[in-house]
Amino acid sequence: MRTFWIIGFWILSITLLSGCGNSASAAEALPPVESTSPFTDMSHIAASDRPAAPFKAPLFHRPNVQPVPPNRLVIPAIKADMPVVELGWSTRKDADGAIFSEWEVADNAAGWHKNSALPGQPGNIVLSGHNNIKGAVFRQLDQLKRGDEIQLYAGGRAYLYTVDEVLIVPEKYVSEQQRRENAKYIQPTPDDRLTLVSCWPRNDNTHRIIVIARPANLASSQ
Repeated sequence: MRTFWIIGFWILSITLLSGCGNSASAAEALPPVESTSPFTDMSHIAASDRPAAPFKAPLFHRPNVQPVPPNRLVIPAIKADMPVVELGWSTRKDADGAIFSEWEVADNAAGWHKNSALPGQPGNIVLSGHNNIKGAVFRQLDQLKRGDEIQLYAGGRAYLYTVDEVLIVPEKYVSEQQRRENAKYIQPTPDDRLTLVSCWPRNDNTHRIIVIARPANLASSQ
């Protein structure tokens, strides 16, 4: 059974994603994909009682190779195969004039957050992508389940991961405490993991979907 935890979500100084398509025309350009997976609604539970970002994955056996940014992502379960490009962030002002930083989102590709880990290094590798515009490369992340394989390519090697958790989290009306807890999902971690992030659902993008995958093994050179 697939389990989705609904928890409050926000990022403190750097927002999780930007550029998600939120117009009806953008969403309607692609056929709908309905998720049949049940999820557990945690929205009524106090933030202090909600599960925090886990830090428990094993480490890769690392060969003596120079880590480089990833360049390809393959997710067989949802028939996804896409390039990966490096992403940074830009500084913006909100309606009140407050300055904040916002992550860019790649078009027709997954974006590797350049302050996250590299394949073959310890830590959290963070990739983001659109779900209903400009390639919609992460459109079907909510179809993933625990145990599904993810292949991340870098430097001629395939790093294999298996899906451990799929989380759907609301973007709006969250407390500062919830923001601090949920920011952990894209921050550095002491364990090896791959984190995929996109907007959700496909028609209004009021939430975010987060997929956490754990390392399986290091494949031979490709």
